[in-house]
Amino acid sequence: MLDRYGKILYYNNYNDIHNKLGTEDVVGKHLLEVYPWLTEKTSTALTVLRTGQAIINQPQVMELSDGTNVNSINTAFPLKNKDGILGVVFLSNNINTINSTSGSNYTKPKRQRLGAKYTFDDIITQNEGILNIINKLKKVSRNNSNIFIYGETGTGKELFVHAIHNASNRANKPFISQNCAAIPESLMESLIFGTTAGSFTGSTDKKGLFELANGGTIYLDEINSMPLTLQSKLLRVLEDGKVRRIGGKTEYETDVRIIASTNEAPDYLLRTNKLREDLFYRLSVVNVEIPPLRERKDDIEYLYDFFIKDFNATFGEHVDGIDSQVRHIFMDYDWPGNIRELKNCIEGAFNSVEGTIIQLKDMPSYISKKARSCAENSKNQCDSNIQDRINENFLSHNELSLKKNQETLEKNLIKKALKESKNNITQAAKLLEVPRQSVYNKIKKYNIEL
Repeated sequence: MLDRYGKILYYNNYNDIHNKLGTEDVVGKHLLEVYPWLTEKTSTALTVLRTGQAIINQPQVMELSDGTNVNSINTAFPLKNKDGILGVVFLSNNINTINSTSGSNYTKPKRQRLGAKYTFDDIITQNEGILNIINKLKKVSRNNSNIFIYGETGTGKELFVHAIHNASNRANKPFISQNCAAIPESLMESLIFGTTAGSFTGSTDKKGLFELANGGTIYLDEINSMPLTLQSKLLRVLEDGKVRRIGGKTEYETDVRIIASTNEAPDYLLRTNKLREDLFYRLSVVNVEIPPLRERKDDIEYLYDFFIKDFNATFGEHVDGIDSQVRHIFMDYDWPGNIRELKNCIEGAFNSVEGTIIQLKDMPSYISKKARSCAENSKNQCDSNIQDRINENFLSHNELSLKKNQETLEKNLIKKALKESKNNITQAAKLLEVPRQSVYNKIKKYNIEL
C-alpha cells in the first residue's frame, strides 16, 4: 500500500516477487527507492496514483534483486475520499519463472534460484521404462529439437523439462516455465508475444516470452488450454523463427526451444479439437509419454523410502518405514494422483505418526476406505477362487450327475485322508468319521492305490 506521495505504508513480503525484503526495509520509503528499476511511467502503482484510475491484470516484466526477471500480473486500486486520492493498494503476482544464468562459470543450478532447478539426478526411479526415458532425453537434450511430453497429473513432467534444459547447451540461457491454464485468455497473447505502446489502452513496450527467453527454453505446460487462434500464431513463430509484438511492425529473430506438455492424451486432444494437428506435429519432433505410477509399481517402495528420508529431515522425525499392511495397500492402490499423491500421503502421515513406523491410522481417510474396499474385494475373490477349486475338483466331466459327482468327492476325500494318515486306514477312517470297513470298501471300489 502506498500513500499519496508514493511512500510505502504497508508491505507484505510473503508474496513479494521483487526483492524478498523485510517490512522494516521498505516501510516509509518511496516506491522508486525500493525498486529503482521502475519509473513513474512503468510503475503500475504510481500510474494509478497519478491518474486515479484502477489498473487490473496488467502484465509486466519485473526485475529481481539477483538480476533475474519474472513476468507478473499487476493490479492496483486507488484509495479515495471526497478530498481526492489517499493512496494505492497494489498487488503483483508471479505467473511464470525465468532463470537467466549468464556467465561462463555456469554449473549445476542451485535449488533456491528461480527457473530450471532440477537435473536428471533428481528423478527418483528404478523403473526400467523411466530409466530408458531418461537415457533418451539425455541424448535429446544436446540437440535443439522441440519436445512434446504427455503424462497424467502428478507424474513429474516438469522435473523432466527442467532436467532437459539443464542438460542442454542452453543451460546458461533463460528458462521460462508458463502454465497456459494459469492466465486469462485475454492476457495470454500479450504475455507470449509482447506489446507495443499504444496498441491498446494502457499498453506499453514490453517483451514477450519469446524475446525474454531468446537463446533458451520455453516450457508451455497444459498447452491444450491455449486458444486455437493463439495456437496458430504460435505455429507461425515456430515456422518462421520470428516474433512480432502486439501492435508492432518490427519482427524480432528468436532462437527458442519449445517444450510443451499436456495431462491428456494427444490423440484425445486432436480428436476433440483442443490441439491443432499441425502445431502438435511441429512440437512433437520428440514425443515422450511419462507412465503413471500404477504402471511402474516397482517405483512405489523406492519413492516412499526417499520421501520418508526427506520428511525426516524436514520434520525432525526418525521414521524408519511403513508397516506391512500399509505397504500392501500402497501396492494395490491405483494412485490416480501419481507421485504427487504418494508424496502428499507420506507428508500427511508425518503429521500424525507416533513412533518409528507409519501405520494405517496415519493414512488419509480415503486410503483407509480403499483398504477396506480392497479387503472386501480380496474376500470376494477368495470365495470365488474356492468355488472354482470346488468346481474343478468335484464336478466330473462338467456333468450335473449327482451320483458321479458324489463318487468324485468321496474318492478325493479318501485320498486326502489316506495321505494325511500315511495310508493308515484306521486313522483315515477317524479323519473321515466313518467306520474302517467303509473306508476299506471304498478303496477297493475306486481302485485307490495304497
